[in-house]
Order: sequence, then C-alpha cells, then structure tokens
Amino acid sequence: MKCGICKAEMEDKKVTYTEDIDQGVIVIRNVPAFVCSECGNTWYNGNVIAELEKLVDKFEASISSEVSVINFTKLVA
Repeated sequence: MKCGICKAEMEDKKVTYTEDIDQGVIVIRNVPAFVCSECGNTWYNGNVIAELEKLVDKFEASISSEVSVINFTKLVA
C-alpha cells in the first residue's frame, strides 16, 4: 500500500491512538494501523476505526481519572 501523502510504502504496525475527551484522555495501545515509512502518516482500516469508536464511547462514560490506558488487542478479538 502506498501513502496518500508522499507515495512511499506503508508498513503494517501497532500504534498508540489517543482521544482527548472532556473528562481527560483515553490512550489505546497496540492498535493495528498502516504507517508511512517516510512521512509517518497513519491510516486505519474501517473495521479498526469502528472498534476505536466503540471503545472510546464505552470508556468515555466510565473514565475515572484524567488518563485511561486501554490495550486494543486484549479487548478486540
């Protein structure tokens, strides 16, 4: 897969995704993504985006501190 910005090769990696919400920050580790080897552009496929949205919605309501860290691979099969 080629990067939509610089046209370099995208690499299949696990990344950390952060979402800033009113109550604090949700950090989701080990998220599958494609990352450009040149410019660092990150791209998530549709299924991963859907799971990220579900996780943020689920944990947003129950966040108990300013920072909540979640492991994507342990919660999404």
